[in-house]
Amino acid sequence: MVVVTAEPRKLKILCLHGYEQDEDIFRTKLRLHMARLCDKADFVFVTAPNTLSPYDIDGMDNMARAAAVKSGKAISREFRGWYALKSASPEVVFGLEASIVFLKTVLAEQGPFDGIFGFSQGGLMAAVLCALLEHRYIGLGDDCMHPPLRFAVISSGYKLKDSCWDYVYKRPICTPSLHTYGVLDCMIGISRSMELRDNFVQPADHCFVGAHYVPKTQEALDSICEFVEKFTKGI
Repeated sequence: MVVVTAEPRKLKILCLHGYEQDEDIFRTKLRLHMARLCDKADFVFVTAPNTLSPYDIDGMDNMARAAAVKSGKAISREFRGWYALKSASPEVVFGLEASIVFLKTVLAEQGPFDGIFGFSQGGLMAAVLCALLEHRYIGLGDDCMHPPLRFAVISSGYKLKDSCWDYVYKRPICTPSLHTYGVLDCMIGISRSMELRDNFVQPADHCFVGAHYVPKTQEALDSICEFVEKFTKGI
């Protein structure tokens, strides 16, 4: 008798890009991670639903972009975000509800997903989604049937400060997580990434000498890929 052994299923990972970026940019950023995990995981990239106006865009060239739009010059590509700021102090955000509705559709149409990988604002969004799926908070609605995620990789993530979203962090997030952050990150700052990390139960972390990016040294690749590979067992 011939025994046919089924091929093990690959992990399915939802990937959320950073502010002012899109799925194509994030796919480029993760090309080494994808190559290392090509036999173990499929990566699904999506673009945030909120198109940013020049006045929403952070960075040193914000005024130049605003002036270009006023003069009728086109911006070469659309900048996307999971939310934008209405006010910085106190922090008030807008667009986050639209992102949750969008991701709920992604979960329903392209899921189920085993894990999530988010960078910067996408890391914030990944943590929010973990909390919503775990605790079934009102943001997802009663009709979301997707189970809690099995793991999360969050690179240079941080927490929302908008008081309207405090409920997301009131209970510890139990999704197994790996947090990476650079000690030279001037955009988010290591303390903010550690603050998000500490909202998770027993998080793993990888601290590196670098700035605001997904690390891709051999040591970082080992740390991230070994963490993800743990979840291939039993699927």
